[in-house]
Amino acid sequence: MRLAFAVLLLAVAVLGVLLYLAKQKLIFRDPPEPTPAPVLCRAVCYTPKGEPMILSVEQGGTLRLPTGDAIEHYTFIGWADEKGNLLDENELTLYTDASFSARYAIAFRDERATGDHEPYLSLDSKQMFRPHAPLHRSEAVEILYSILDTDAVGNGGFADVDPSDSFYTAAATLKDLGVLGGSKLHPKDAITRAEFFEMLSHFFPRSAARYRFENIAEADDCYSCFCLAMEQGWIDDPAVEPHDALTRAEAAHVFNALRGRSPVVETDHSKTGTILDVSFRDPYFWDIAEACTPHEAETGADGEHWLSSTPQPLQAEGFFFIGTELHYADSEGSPLVNESYGNFDFGPDGVITTGMPELDVLVQEKLRQLVDPATMEPEVMLRRVYDNVTYHSNYLRGGIHEIGETGWEVEAAYRMLHDGKGNCYGYAGTFAVLARALGFDAICYSGTIGVSKQPHGWVEISFDGVPYVFDTNIECEEHIFLQKSTCMYKLPPERYKGWKYVKEAPETQNAAA
Repeated sequence: MRLAFAVLLLAVAVLGVLLYLAKQKLIFRDPPEPTPAPVLCRAVCYTPKGEPMILSVEQGGTLRLPTGDAIEHYTFIGWADEKGNLLDENELTLYTDASFSARYAIAFRDERATGDHEPYLSLDSKQMFRPHAPLHRSEAVEILYSILDTDAVGNGGFADVDPSDSFYTAAATLKDLGVLGGSKLHPKDAITRAEFFEMLSHFFPRSAARYRFENIAEADDCYSCFCLAMEQGWIDDPAVEPHDALTRAEAAHVFNALRGRSPVVETDHSKTGTILDVSFRDPYFWDIAEACTPHEAETGADGEHWLSSTPQPLQAEGFFFIGTELHYADSEGSPLVNESYGNFDFGPDGVITTGMPELDVLVQEKLRQLVDPATMEPEVMLRRVYDNVTYHSNYLRGGIHEIGETGWEVEAAYRMLHDGKGNCYGYAGTFAVLARALGFDAICYSGTIGVSKQPHGWVEISFDGVPYVFDTNIECEEHIFLQKSTCMYKLPPERYKGWKYVKEAPETQNAAA
């Protein structure tokens, strides 16, 4: 009896343990579910040559698309999805099957092998390149088409482009290629950097590089184009303004790179001559010379060497005229551009300037009326402008300047040439700016004249180190009011001392004594 009871208790205990283990799922577990087979996604890559390439990757995996086949006269620029959108990168994550098409652009002609480098940007009628002027859209289109390695002729049209226009074929072809869009080209408008680099982006793979720009955010439409421009070396300034006009100098730099014209290593400027508004010290000089000077070249490991050329004249050191516009060349034949020589200042076009554009225009108008540097001797021209200021101006009372005061001649000359009237300072300032525009170092003085020490302004020019006085106002007054033929042109010291010109304040004279 006791044994039966013990067996019963043991059975109950075992049952309890089994129930507990079952509850904890330590025994009697469900059979494991089978591991699912991996889901593969396929990328079918279509190319113009051969069978499509099929690549596989597990769903959610990363796949790198290959580089497209090499095709003569074309450049592989990337893969487009089923909607025709060009991929930003060749590496992508697949969650479903997809297909891609290789995209190609017509390659650029490589001129390194030819050696015959014809100009593609020209000088104007004054033999100036105008480096800071904008490149027009018609120019950009025509040059870009000319360097494509193709003879294709498109049919795309623009409402503002006539078949007789020189850039008609270029615009039509680039439109067919998808480089240009819209119904109008706006050929006379300046092309912006953003527009230009967007056009070029159709011929290059997308840049995988990322750059930080001061004026371009990553969300901007033009951001990838400027990354490409930085990567290709077309620009190097992170502060570039994307919507400013592309200058002719910048265009020369980019088009040389596209043509395969390597940086020049020449130092012989007789092969380029003097480009009147581009200094030899300009960082774009050789790009500009490359763009506008016909030449034969060979390319070595250190860059391009010019073998022969058809250059502009190399200017001798000194002043020279183009029409009535005065320029200056240094000892190497380089024009002074935004530079000074003594008291002569030369502007961005290499032409002498007063610093006031409005006055510069009036000075040139007056010189064209009075002189011809091609046929007249310098002093003949000087006398012509002196007589014109003396006898073709009207006196108008005005304010006076302190003894020794300087810098007043520009404003005085502008009022005189604009209105035809002025006081002694206007007479002096007008003659001075005209004389400087002829290459004479005319200095204006503000001081006094005569024993009564009347406030007065006059001009002095030195010849062989000797200062001579030129006083257009006194000669005019002597002629009109005193009916005297008093010549105040080029008075030597022994003559002008009698007029008692004083150009220093008394305290300055005493200090000097």
